[in-house]
Amino acid sequence: FQRTLRSDLLVEVAYVGSRGQRIWVNRARNAVSTDFLPLGAGLDAVVANPYFGVIPTGELSAATVRRSQLLRPVTHYTGISRFRDAVGDSVYHGLTVRVDKTMGGGLSLHTAYTVSKQIDNVQERFGGRSGFINPNDLARSRSVGEFDRPQFLRMGYIWELPFGQGKRWISGGLPARILGYWQVAGITTFGKGLPLVMTGPNNTRLPDVGATAVRLKSPILPDGQRSIDRWFDTTAFQPAPTYSLGNDSRTQPNLRGPGQKTFDIGLSRNQRIRERVRVQFRGEFFNAFNTPQFSEPNGSVTATNFGQITSAGAGRVIQMGIRVSY
Repeated sequence: FQRTLRSDLLVEVAYVGSRGQRIWVNRARNAVSTDFLPLGAGLDAVVANPYFGVIPTGELSAATVRRSQLLRPVTHYTGISRFRDAVGDSVYHGLTVRVDKTMGGGLSLHTAYTVSKQIDNVQERFGGRSGFINPNDLARSRSVGEFDRPQFLRMGYIWELPFGQGKRWISGGLPARILGYWQVAGITTFGKGLPLVMTGPNNTRLPDVGATAVRLKSPILPDGQRSIDRWFDTTAFQPAPTYSLGNDSRTQPNLRGPGQKTFDIGLSRNQRIRERVRVQFRGEFFNAFNTPQFSEPNGSVTATNFGQITSAGAGRVIQMGIRVSY
């Protein structure tokens, strides 16, 4: 839906939905079924190897083997992986509101706000932050997407400064030539943080089957207690016991890392030297106010700095340039 409310004001409201199917990911295809978890210590029992003397090298060339190996679907292979297995599924719903406003004095504003949610059952292929829990049961890995940002606001502006010939102030003479023709532009971005990923020791003892941590309670701290040294309640998690999968989700549905807040500003000036020669000076200030862009806290339940933020993204970056057009 798009409507021009006035000659200088445009409003657009849009719904965006998508369904992803057969998303490819590398997946183990010879994992032991979790139905065997009740065997407990029996999974580690050493038993006679039926392939002794048949398979000449590797783990299956020995006289004995762990029982869990013989519980694989294909027992005479220690591992089978499917490259780019088209098994993934994702769902995205988003509502976007966009407002474009032309102000007086050479100022234009552009604002876009999105509220959305993404759910999937496989990790991002080229930059995944999580992994499969059980490659035989993708429903176990279904959770909020790794790069889901439920709210995102971006505001852009362009302002031709009111100095110089034909402008409101200093419109004539040498000062107008020196101070005129300047333009300020920028993009301001605010975004919710990404869902956190908790990791812990994998002690299922089932080949190719992973495990999550055990979540005991809500890890969200009350207002005023969160800091970079304690981003969430670390007592809410503990490692999964041996011969178990844990009970946590692939990503945290309600616990997120630091949000995004950046101010990128550009300052430029166009000057005509001759009829066919123009010179443009440009200065660009990325993260102009040097706002800390904190990374996600450590999500390993056995780490000494579990729940702490120990790194951040790049600070302010400034670049200058001159362009001559003729």
